[in-house]
Formats: sequence, structure tokens, C-alpha cells
Amino acid sequence: MIIRTALCWQLGAGLAGMAAAVWFFDVGVALGLGFGVLVAMFSALMLGRRIDAAASAQPEIGQRMLYAGAVARFVTVLLALLLAYWLGLHLLAVAAGMLLAQVAIFAYAARHARQSFNEH
Repeated sequence: MIIRTALCWQLGAGLAGMAAAVWFFDVGVALGLGFGVLVAMFSALMLGRRIDAAASAQPEIGQRMLYAGAVARFVTVLLALLLAYWLGLHLLAVAAGMLLAQVAIFAYAARHARQSFNEH
């Protein structure tokens, strides 16, 4: 449930960023930004699933699962960047989209932590 909400925050930030990119730049920049947001969302989804799986495993196995997940996310992002380059997307816009999605997930996490703190 938490990962879905975080992904919605990322999607909302991405759509707002794409609208701003179209307004201030052009559709090409918006497409690059959107691609970057999708890459970050997929990476967050991979991380959430890996954390869920590792939480129910033995500690040593869970730790190995998390390390393997980090490698898988790194390779996935690298391949996505290569795909963006191959597609001719604006790589700075892709990076900006990834950053925007990370800021959105950080804002969600900070808000969630503040709410949890206020409840206790």
C-alpha cells in the first residue's frame, strides 16, 4: 500500500514536470523528463518488492537479497539510460525526471514520517 502511494506521488510530480517542460521548453524535453520519471518509478517498485521479500527471509539471506537488488536496479537504470540515448531523448531531461521522481518520493516519505511521529 505504501509503495503504491509513493508511486502516485512520483507520477503526479512527473505529470506536473512534463506539463511545465512542454510549457517552457518543448515536447522532446517533456518526453525525456517523463522517461526519467518512469525509470525512477520502476526502480522504486523494484526496491519495494525486494524489501518485502528480504523482510520475510533469514537475516543473511535478506541482506544478500538487498545487495542483489541494488545491483539489479543499477543495471536496470544503466540500460534505461542507454535506451534513452538510443531513442534520442534529451539525457539532461531524463536525469531531471529521475531527480524529480526522487524528490517526490522523499517528500512523500518525509510527510509519512511526520504523520507517524505526530500520532505517537
